[in-house]
Amino acid sequence: MSKEADSSGNSDGNPSQQTISLKAAIKKIVNATNSTLATFEQTTDESSTAFVSRLTSLARQARHIATRGMATYEQRGNYGPQIIGGAALVVGGAVALRRGRFPGALAGGLGGAAAYGNVYGYQDYYPAKSWEDYLPKKND
Repeated sequence: MSKEADSSGNSDGNPSQQTISLKAAIKKIVNATNSTLATFEQTTDESSTAFVSRLTSLARQARHIATRGMATYEQRGNYGPQIIGGAALVVGGAVALRRGRFPGALAGGLGGAAAYGNVYGYQDYYPAKSWEDYLPKKND
């Protein structure tokens, strides 16, 4: 029986000896798992750091472009006639090529009106609350 005990790793069949070897095996597995997770974390940190630095530079460039675009958009009143005429010509020309002269002229007029509203703004002729003025008043 002692030969069988020697081949299984237990010299005397002592349960505390089995517990110690089980603890040692668990310890090895935990250490291997921790080292693998540490490697994954290091790789992830390196790649995310590179990604964040790239994203930061792209965001800085996008902010600069957006600022310049907003400044140009604020100057649209200086070029109002050109913008309106160009919009009417492009929209009307595209529709005229597809549908004919009269629909092209109509679409060009609508495109020009839309561009005018965008450049100079729309007057608030009918505010959202104006319909309340036409309702009958309650007699108290």
